[in-house]
Amino acid sequence: MKRNKSSYFVGIAFICIIAAFFGSVIFRFYRAQVYFDYGGTTAQSEISAPSASSAAESVWVKEYPFDEDEKFSYDRKTEVVPQTVQTQTTVSKKTEYLTYVNWFKNSVDYYTTKLLPGRMKYVEANALFSKTVGMKIIAGTDSVVVMKNGYLTFESAPADTSEAVESVKWFSDEMKKRNIDFSYVQYPSKEDKNDEQLPDGVVDYSNKNADSLLAGLEKNGVNYLDMRILLSQKDSDWYSDFFKTDHHWKPETGVWASGKIAEMLNGKFGYSLDTDIGNLENYNVDVYEKYCLGSQGKIATLTYADPEDISLVYPKKSTSFTVQYDNDAAKTGAFEDVMFNRNYLNKDYYNNSAYSTYINGNKTITRIKNNDCKNGKKILIIGGSYNKCVVPYLSQDFESTELLDRRYFDGSILNYIDKTKPDVVLVAYTPTLISDASTHSSTFNFE
Repeated sequence: MKRNKSSYFVGIAFICIIAAFFGSVIFRFYRAQVYFDYGGTTAQSEISAPSASSAAESVWVKEYPFDEDEKFSYDRKTEVVPQTVQTQTTVSKKTEYLTYVNWFKNSVDYYTTKLLPGRMKYVEANALFSKTVGMKIIAGTDSVVVMKNGYLTFESAPADTSEAVESVKWFSDEMKKRNIDFSYVQYPSKEDKNDEQLPDGVVDYSNKNADSLLAGLEKNGVNYLDMRILLSQKDSDWYSDFFKTDHHWKPETGVWASGKIAEMLNGKFGYSLDTDIGNLENYNVDVYEKYCLGSQGKIATLTYADPEDISLVYPKKSTSFTVQYDNDAAKTGAFEDVMFNRNYLNKDYYNNSAYSTYINGNKTITRIKNNDCKNGKKILIIGGSYNKCVVPYLSQDFESTELLDRRYFDGSILNYIDKTKPDVVLVAYTPTLISDASTHSSTFNFE
């Protein structure tokens, strides 16, 4: 009898725990939907319900549609199955179904983990355990590796770069047809291949992937700039040019990089750009102490990583720029007033990215007009977030500067170029963004 009673109470307690858990999930869902409180841990766009038709075109592909006569072709050695109208309809329905399934899965994961009360305490406990037992790999959304010098980094898997090489070659040829200057710019990853600091047993392929890509471009006669070589020749220690807790380089390094890109454009294409934009002495540097806990530091948590300083670097001279993000309203003002979003400068370490202060986080398209420059030169940079600390400084040399992030732009890049008519196009990526060109959101798809 006592055993039955104890089993009964255990069962009731278990049901109460389950009910409380699902009740908290419902509350979190209500809080997010009614008060727009998403916990600050991820963008709402990651869990937004799909539209009536997931195959529906976004604003970008509507504005910049693809031309069937201008497509990159690469033989991936896959079997091509002829599609009838019926099979195309089936594929479309299957795609829409899978989109809804993925949305539901992501929503469940989001509301049961990302918004779990006290979630970061569990994450910190995991990191503390890793630190206590001397582990050099911290598991998380992306596993973080603790280097011998104390810097944090991500691992990169080996990549087949053959498709990326062919895609860049194809794109370079398309630019030649349009009389547009072109160069690929290889940004560095945090790891210095001449001074590897990875712990024993850990292998990172980021530099090997970049070497393979550049070797292919060299063989195909494509212009490129290897910033890794230039950075290794820089006076300062390689690792000091990067954040300790983030995968990005520092703004000061971005200033330097802008000058090196200007030098390359002058040398290869006969431009007369001011290379002094890369001289840090021409800038004010406002240091915000302990404001930055980077992407890797967030995974390692504050039990493992310490917040670090981040600088806002802006010209000493008087400036006037007009900046527009995506299709939002443009803003005109001095460099320091339009290039920085200071709302990101706070010490809410887990929910905020201080690096996003530079040109307002990851935007699909950033358009910058230099109101003090009348040289008529227009540049388009296709690349990721490393450019956020380069493009603002490079824009001092051009009347018009645009940054396009292929990860969020699903329209036709060629159509965009035909409409905006830049004088020079750069593809500027880190090794971690080397990929294939299989979809219109692939970083190396330039259709």
